[in-house]
Amino acid sequence: MPGSQLRVIDFGRVSALRSQTLWHAVAYGVSGGAPPTLSFARPAEPYVCLGYHRRLDEVDEKYCAAQGLPVYRRMVGGGPVYLDADQLFFQICLPVGGVSPARATAVRDLLAPAVTAFRAVGVPAELDGNLEISVGDRKICGHGAGQIEDAVVLCGNLIERFDHERATAVLRVPDEETRAEVLRQMRRYVAATPADPVAFRDAAVEAYAAALGLTPQAGELTGDEEAALTELDARFTSEAWMAGPGERAARPPGGIKIRAGVWVGATKGTLS
Repeated sequence: MPGSQLRVIDFGRVSALRSQTLWHAVAYGVSGGAPPTLSFARPAEPYVCLGYHRRLDEVDEKYCAAQGLPVYRRMVGGGPVYLDADQLFFQICLPVGGVSPARATAVRDLLAPAVTAFRAVGVPAELDGNLEISVGDRKICGHGAGQIEDAVVLCGNLIERFDHERATAVLRVPDEETRAEVLRQMRRYVAATPADPVAFRDAAVEAYAAALGLTPQAGELTGDEEAALTELDARFTSEAWMAGPGERAARPPGGIKIRAGVWVGATKGTLS
């Protein structure tokens, strides 16, 4: 990989909107020549985030509005997820030439240092056959990955506590029976790991630097990234962006995904 620096930016506690737009701005920066970057952020308030190609009606917008939960659409994939201040987000962003062109290999390579960090803080994490960070058969880290211009970014989280009830309530489901089953499966297969977040951050910096052969160095946003951040703040709160990519937006055929290999099936005509 060109260069020798791993830029590390700890954004600290930020607004829900900025917990998304900051790492997108970093991706544009890395695409434009900024060094590989590992960043961290914690949202100050809860919200819901939806993958780029997914339909907004997978989210129970009435519930979210009543609870004061903003909904944002990210540029990488995946379904709707509930996020809050009990989750520390990490994002590793590299030039596209610095990762394998095979998606599965790239995801495995970029998640492996996170597994090392979890283990360093006492969590017996493994990267399972479905490319999920798990303890046993329970997922402990949500992740998403994608390419933004000429940068590849992978996002994950340390879940210190997890509100299974609210994570279920933000989803649009056809009936209360389905909701109860989603909640049951989520409690069964999604687990929090109440590790020390500072120790986890430090371990992640060490693990990613070692894996990439780079020297970690504290950094900050460039002027171009600050400009991109301003534009992204406006874009992510616009009606056009939230509406999604139109006919390309889709729901997964299997229903509601709890973790890789675990789905709550769709009701005919409702969650198809």
